[in-house]
Amino acid sequence: MKNGKYGCAVWGCGWVASGHIKAYLTHPACEVVALGSRRMESVDAKRAEFGLSCTACTDFDQILNDERVDIVSICTPNCQHADEAIRALEAGKHVFLEKPIAIEAEDIPRLLAAADRARTHSIVAFILRFNPLVNLQRRLVAEGELGRVFMANADYWFGRDRKGWMKHEAQTGGASILAGCHSLDMIRYVVGADFRRVTAQAAMVGDYYEYPPVETAQIQLANGTLGVFTCSLTGCVPYMANVSLLGEKGTIVNDRFYLKRFEGQADFFTLDTGVKKTGDVYGHPFPAMVSHFVECIQQDKESPHNLRSAVNAHLACIAIKKSAQAGGRAVIIDGETLRFE
Repeated sequence: MKNGKYGCAVWGCGWVASGHIKAYLTHPACEVVALGSRRMESVDAKRAEFGLSCTACTDFDQILNDERVDIVSICTPNCQHADEAIRALEAGKHVFLEKPIAIEAEDIPRLLAAADRARTHSIVAFILRFNPLVNLQRRLVAEGELGRVFMANADYWFGRDRKGWMKHEAQTGGASILAGCHSLDMIRYVVGADFRRVTAQAAMVGDYYEYPPVETAQIQLANGTLGVFTCSLTGCVPYMANVSLLGEKGTIVNDRFYLKRFEGQADFFTLDTGVKKTGDVYGHPFPAMVSHFVECIQQDKESPHNLRSAVNAHLACIAIKKSAQAGGRAVIIDGETLRFE
């Protein structure tokens, strides 16, 4: 920290990096001191976009060895996240990690061990946790407004051609781990229970992606809640992140509510939280995430959105892929490990 500001660096200068950079620039306690990527052209494009004259580099070690850097955002291809986060934690940096935290279940224990050893803090970019509507849904469930929630369904649909590395399975990890993880984590976050069992199927639709861009799964949470999850990276559809919760005393379908406490209610009523659903990174709540993370760092406290909090949803995504590849065989999520039933 220098002159009362945290030095912030962003490693990986693709599309999502803009959300991180903009959030740091709008926070009074943050200063962007470095941007890095494998290609200097990407770094130069971000510096030009935001009018920055910060350090530019193509070597991650340069960021890790920079004493000015307190916080590192990791926005690189999925397959690099686990190793780069471990290196950043071992270098004594606070880590703002883009999802996914890992694309292989075997990497998660290594990542958690590094986080446990570190004296720094972490946060994972599950943006829906900072959506006011999602937090309203979570509060109503926690307060018992829906009674026992016995069904929870979610969808992630966003049909667009994702360029570059996102077309390749080895770099993405699959459809759910690439994008659907947002909606899966939303179920876990709102219901307040971990995923326990998954059975899944996948389908090749089109020839743009080298892996199935469509995945569906039957899910079971540790508290007995059942649900259906669907993910599609293709099709003629705008960004959609749906959630439906069915309880003994009420139902929520996105921003529509039907609650037993309102006697005589004939149909759903709608609450407008003022948040527009968008797949555009510039519309995501990164400023709120940075503000929360800075507060955690200042108070030396763990964020409820840290690396460990993200593990179960990521394991569910990996389990979906494994189940689909095994013809729908059930996968059990047991703590930090996966096994076939």
